[in-house]
Amino acid sequence: MADNTELDPVKYEMFLHRLWAIGEEGRSSIQKVTASPIVAQGGECMASFYTGEGEMILACSGHLRFAAATSDAIKKVIEWYGESPGFFDGDQLFFNDPYIAGAHTYDMLIMKPIFHDGVLTNWIASSIHTADTGGSMRGVATEIYHEGIRIQGAKVVEKGEFREDAFRCLTQQCRDPEYVGQDIRSQIASNNVCARGFLELVEKFGLDFIEGAGRKVIEDSERMARARLRDLPDGHWTSVIPGTAWDRKGGGVKPYHVVCRLEKKGEEMHLDFSGTSGQMNDMSNSTLAGTMAQLAVALTDFLFWDVPWSDGKFKPVSVTIPEGSILNCRFPAACGNAPAVGVTAKVALHDCISRMLYTGGSDDINAAWQGIWYGGGPLAFYGGHNREGLVTAQGLYDGHGAGFGATPVRDGVPCGGNMNIPGGGVSDIERIEMQYPFIYFTRNHHVDGGGAGKNAGGTGSYRIYMIFGTQDCSVNYPPYGCLPEGAGLFGGYPTGIGGTRAVFHTDGESLLERLRAGDYPLQPGQLEPEGWGALAHPDQIQGRVPLPEHCIVADFVGGGGGFGDPLERDPEKVRRDIRVGVASRRIAEEVFGVVVTEDGAVDAEATTARREAIRAERLTEGAPLAGATSAVTNGARAAGTEELRFHPCLAIAGEDGRRVIHCTRCGHRYCEAHDNYKRYALRRKRDLEELSGQKVPSGEPYIASFIEYYCPGCAAMLQVDTFCPELDDESDPVRDFGLEA
Repeated sequence: MADNTELDPVKYEMFLHRLWAIGEEGRSSIQKVTASPIVAQGGECMASFYTGEGEMILACSGHLRFAAATSDAIKKVIEWYGESPGFFDGDQLFFNDPYIAGAHTYDMLIMKPIFHDGVLTNWIASSIHTADTGGSMRGVATEIYHEGIRIQGAKVVEKGEFREDAFRCLTQQCRDPEYVGQDIRSQIASNNVCARGFLELVEKFGLDFIEGAGRKVIEDSERMARARLRDLPDGHWTSVIPGTAWDRKGGGVKPYHVVCRLEKKGEEMHLDFSGTSGQMNDMSNSTLAGTMAQLAVALTDFLFWDVPWSDGKFKPVSVTIPEGSILNCRFPAACGNAPAVGVTAKVALHDCISRMLYTGGSDDINAAWQGIWYGGGPLAFYGGHNREGLVTAQGLYDGHGAGFGATPVRDGVPCGGNMNIPGGGVSDIERIEMQYPFIYFTRNHHVDGGGAGKNAGGTGSYRIYMIFGTQDCSVNYPPYGCLPEGAGLFGGYPTGIGGTRAVFHTDGESLLERLRAGDYPLQPGQLEPEGWGALAHPDQIQGRVPLPEHCIVADFVGGGGGFGDPLERDPEKVRRDIRVGVASRRIAEEVFGVVVTEDGAVDAEATTARREAIRAERLTEGAPLAGATSAVTNGARAAGTEELRFHPCLAIAGEDGRRVIHCTRCGHRYCEAHDNYKRYALRRKRDLEELSGQKVPSGEPYIASFIEYYCPGCAAMLQVDTFCPELDDESDPVRDFGLEA
């Protein structure tokens, strides 16, 4: 077996690039054969390579969550089946148990052992999202048993022969066997393509070289990850992100929060999720395996983006997630909504990583993605039949086009993508209408959908469509969340303000007459005032609602968080946002302090006056939790030497043998470095209904508020936290930054 240090570097680079190309060929094979629009157009698939022991060597662009989870599945089937029934050349095994690997039963993988001269040397895997697993329709599960087939390694191909018995046992439990069967075939095809290419590499370079090169990829990834961490300052960063679930026992919405504490020391990092809410009694849970895969996505996207995608990159990272929490649910809890719970975990980790990198002097960061004003209502998973009588058992995935978070140097990208999939996309409307019983009226950028800030988060999209040609369509429908989910950076808002996600019942005949005349709604705000339909919220939440033919559904996609104080945004950018339809005049004036005239010009004098008035409100209406604005010398300006800037407006300075947090703009001193600056900042609650100008569609009140923190000296907005009284202690604000001694 070749020593990794003696590998020919030219051959090694040839191997690495060729392996990536083979994986890409395998991934594209899935997309060519699959029946899933989320795979063919959305990119929810993955091809990846593993050692003979199940350690990931390389994953190729696709769904990062799949690649991270598959290592555990391979290791488990080796443990369970290595002796009986054993593995043979040509075998392929189906696996979709989320308690071992993946987020939920809809994450399906097929793994293939690779043999050379009769010896098992490596594994190859293909992963895919298949929305139909049988079981209960999305939204009503309370146990994993309700969520369809859960298979722990069935051979669908044995010694190269396709097993019709195993294949039928899998597909005939599903509503649309042809669709599921085509997805399984696409994975088998991908594994065959990758296996052929991998064995060609073995023939070209020799088995010893291939095994040594595989180990080197893993070792290089670990080395590069440790080097990245060594270059960053030691410290700890904390983020608390809320979400909501359906309380199946108590009724109504149940808030939860994910608490992430990132501690970095030397070349290692520890993630502690202690304090995260307990598991829910609906399907809003994530298994330990699913959460670990989600965290791997955030680490890959935002910290180790230039490190080869192997298991080596995660070796410097340790994780604590209490059992029984929403991120480590106990069997047999349902976990069909684990990807949404995983977004909350990824946002929390992303927020901590961005703060850590900024403290290390990097501008190559952004605020969190996929923030949303409220959850619940009609979501994305439909059932029934389309106009041709074909089964509809899939979801819409416009969420793949969520807004990116803002950066220190530019706005976030509108509808930019999804954290999970570097090369993802959303389905074309024409193809959606071919497969689903929908007629779209519009899909466009969501107004006020990005988090406000000096640089604004990218907005998501919204859509309005009509149910057409079916009598049995339904959609999952949990209670409205009534709180924002997301995170902004350094004074930016966590997410965009407002949105409409609701069902509107219509008079079918008059609606069709208006449509035939060429009239149709373009904004959710038109639906009730212009008589298109009446909002229809169910009297009792049961997990799903029927969608009668000709009813209208409005929905919106999450946006990115903002960066920095919105009052510092260039007024011309605000004017442009209004012109292109991603910002409203009301929010421009209320949040950004920018006055735009009816003819679309910035009123400079009125804008200056408005911003001065908002800063005055901050200073007069805000009050410090500690009762004083400084624990050092109240109101005095800092005179020490700046040592570490952890925020655009805040830094630690050495002064008279102490380390003091002070404002980098006005010099106001808050406290010593070991204390929480938020206790001495001016603090003000913002009512969410007043801010957004509307309740959630059910008419229920919000169950949270924004807490804004301002500098007592210059009124700069330092941070915006979401505060939910049911979850949070008002007297103990999140200490988002702490320096190691």
